[in-house]
Formats: sequence, C-alpha cells, structure tokens
Amino acid sequence: LFKARAHQLNKFIADLISENKLDKKKFEIQIWDGILTYNHIMVSQSKDGYFVTYSGFPTFEELARIINYFTQHDWTSFVYDPDKVEDLDNTREIFEKLISQYALPDLTKHNSEKIILWQLENLTLTYINDNISYYDSNLPLKYKPSSNLPAKIQDRYLFFQADSFFVYQGGEELLQFQINQIGTSEYYSMLSEHPKWVNIGFLPDHYLYSYSYEKNRFYDLTKK
Repeated sequence: LFKARAHQLNKFIADLISENKLDKKKFEIQIWDGILTYNHIMVSQSKDGYFVTYSGFPTFEELARIINYFTQHDWTSFVYDPDKVEDLDNTREIFEKLISQYALPDLTKHNSEKIILWQLENLTLTYINDNISYYDSNLPLKYKPSSNLPAKIQDRYLFFQADSFFVYQGGEELLQFQINQIGTSEYYSMLSEHPKWVNIGFLPDHYLYSYSYEKNRFYDLTKK
C-alpha cells in the first residue's frame, strides 16, 4: 500500500515542481507505527530538502495535504513533539486544521490510476483509490490483503486473511476456514507448497495449518 502511495506521491510532487510551486529538492518522509513510537508530527525544510516525520498511517490525501503545505507563501515549520510542546491535547488537531484550510490540487488522476503490485496469472493485487484489492481479471474479489499473498495449488488458489483462509477456483469460493490460532499475519508467512498439499506456518519446522487438495480441507496442526 505504501509502495503504491509513494509512487503516486512522486508524481504529485513532480507536478508541483513543474508548476513552480515547489523547489526541486528531495523529500524525506518518515512514517512510524503509532504503536511503536510516541505520537508526533514534524514538518520542516532546509536548502537541501523537505522533511516530514509522522506517527500513524496517513492516507494518500493526508500526505498530499502535508506536501501541499510546503507550497504556501505563509508556510512555517511545525513540531508536535510531546517533549517540545505544552498543549498535548489538541496540537495535532491544530496542525491538521492548519493544512486543511489550503485548497488541495485535484487528485483524481492519481486516485483513479490502477497500479498492479503483484500478479499470478489472472489474479492481481491492485492499487486504486488509495486502497489495495485483489482482482480476478477485472472482477474485484472480497478477500482482504491482510496476510500472505495467494498461493496456487494445481487449479486452485489459496487466499489468506488475518482471520481466515479461502479456497478459490474458477471464479467460485470452494471453502472458507476460520483460523483458531491467535497471532499476527507473520504466523502464516511461511508456505511450503507441494502438488497435493500446502503447509502454512512461520518456520519450516513450525507449521500451524495444512491444506489438502484431494480432500479440499484445512487441518489444524496445533491440535493434538
């Protein structure tokens, strides 16, 4: 998702530079997981570049608004850092309100462009309208890309969500299996694919589930 957003932001920045709204300087945007760091926003620039540090997961539009802020004649640097500001309750809201008052250029061409991030035969993981979704040819699929990329076993495809596994064949869903093991998607990041089965886990000797093609069934390997 962020790979695609970065691709579109590069185009958005290039447009602003070509319109002489931004200097031709590098952008450095750091996005931090809000759970792993303190809540903060820092926006500044130097003669060499523009700098943004953001805690959380901003949308493409939110990032575009921050970039657009650099084009304003009354632009000033902004720091929301709990160690450097007194009012912790609404400082972030002040900045978001500040940048929202400036008209944002039309983002339609960026949001409407399809970017294929991954492909397996007719299946694709595609970015459009600031979301990533699976498609079978041009048909959108319901499966959420919240875990592994799909795997193929003979003429079937396995889709993985953070809470469920699915078997998909010929445009139809053959099976849905709800995960019992509590954990993150990293628990299912290791796949061992064979002609008649697929093992799913997080290490070669720590498989949690297995799928049988012949029986069209998932097995919970954690149960004794």
